[in-house]
Amino acid sequence: MNFRNLQYFLRAAEEKNITRAAQKLYISQQSLSGHIAKLEEELGVSLFERGGELTLTYAGERLYLLAQRICSLEQEILRETGEISDRRRGRLRLGISYTCGRAILPRLLPGFRAEHPQVEISLMEGNHQKLNEWLAAGEIDVVLGYAPIDVPGAVVYPLLHERLFLACPREITERVFGPEAERYRREGWPELDIRVLGGCPFILLKSGNRIRTMFDSYIQKKDFLPEIVLETENIETAFALAGQGMGITVYPELFLNTLHAAESAEIDLLPLPAEDTTGTLAVAFLEKGYHAPAVLDFITLARQSSGDWV
Repeated sequence: MNFRNLQYFLRAAEEKNITRAAQKLYISQQSLSGHIAKLEEELGVSLFERGGELTLTYAGERLYLLAQRICSLEQEILRETGEISDRRRGRLRLGISYTCGRAILPRLLPGFRAEHPQVEISLMEGNHQKLNEWLAAGEIDVVLGYAPIDVPGAVVYPLLHERLFLACPREITERVFGPEAERYRREGWPELDIRVLGGCPFILLKSGNRIRTMFDSYIQKKDFLPEIVLETENIETAFALAGQGMGITVYPELFLNTLHAAESAEIDLLPLPAEDTTGTLAVAFLEKGYHAPAVLDFITLARQSSGDWV
């Protein structure tokens, strides 16, 4: 059914006169009569009692009520989709890894929200495998996570390269490095050979976590077996316990800018060799399918702002 035919029918019904209705629609009487005839043919009913003044038939009265609602909905549809197309409205379904939320979202979402105050944002947090599954199934629009993002048909943009550090209680670094520890604090720590920390306690993330996987790969190359006193799912828990002297943990570079002075006061951050412990943070989305303008704006913002994250 043609919306225009309904709109012309409504005008004719309101004016009760073909000539006046055609004038207000800026079309000819013949054209208006043709639109009404097409509508009657499509519906299989007569809508007007023909005579001096147009009078609605019973079918015409019923259609008049329905057409008012239909045309009102049409305007709402046009208004809603228009707002989506000009980026005022829409929806962003964002998938992000557990370890990225605290470090990235405070730097990214407030700015996006300020530019898109009416865009609905839903957040799904998961591990690497879950993020890939959600993207492949179309349950999220965008992934912010670590490469590789092996989803067929995905477009992947690298954002930054991030290395790992050891968050080491100062009492341990002073015991291991002696007087050199204070000099390193002033001049900067050299890349660390993990084997110098043999016999020291470690607090690590549980197996399966990306950071743990990278660290395990590194220590395997070094033939190093850490003395693990605790495993946790939460990187902030591990760091807090390191701050209390319980053991050494692994901390990603992306998180360093989020630390407050009080949090790192009793911690030394020792860099691990970059070639062995560097990961790539990326943003990814499926190439095929419709992408709301707000989603594309978010991807652009992530790519443009990622240089300031580390």
